[in-house]
Amino acid sequence: MATDEQKKANRLRLTEMSLVSLTTSTWDILGETAFAFSRPMGRRILNIMEKEMGLEIGGETPEHVMMEISRIFVDEFGFASDIEVKTTDDDKFELRVRNCVNRSLTDKLMEAGVGKPFICPVLNACHAALRRMDYKMHEDVEKWVEGKGSIITFTRV
Repeated sequence: MATDEQKKANRLRLTEMSLVSLTTSTWDILGETAFAFSRPMGRRILNIMEKEMGLEIGGETPEHVMMEISRIFVDEFGFASDIEVKTTDDDKFELRVRNCVNRSLTDKLMEAGVGKPFICPVLNACHAALRRMDYKMHEDVEKWVEGKGSIITFTRV
C-alpha cells in the first residue's frame, strides 16, 4: 500500500493526466479558438487575487497591474522564480516568466499537439486585467528555453 506521501504524489499525477487530456482534446477540436476558455479562467484567478491577496486594478497603469499580478504569482503561489514585465509602449507588453512550475506540464501539452498553452494562469490573469482596463489585446506565448519558462506578449488590436 502507498504511503501518504506517495498518495499525494499519485493524486497530483492523476490531476496532471486529467488536465493534459482535457487540454489536448480541447485544442484538437478547437485549435486557437480554445483561447475562448482562457477568459473565465483569467477572471476567476483575478477575482481570487483581488479578494484574498490585495490586488487593486482601478486607476493603475497596465504595466503596474501586470507587475503586481506577477508579484503575486511569484510570492504567493511560488509559480515562478521571477516574472519580468517589459513595456515598449501602450500597444505592446511582454512578460518573461522565469523557472515556471508549469514548464513540464506545458512541454507535455506541446508534445501532445497543443500549439499554445491557453491554460496558462499568468497569461489568463494578465489578459483579464487588461480587458477590465479596456485594453483589447492579442495574446501570444512561446517557450523560453534559457529562462525555463515562457515569454508572454500582449499586442493592442
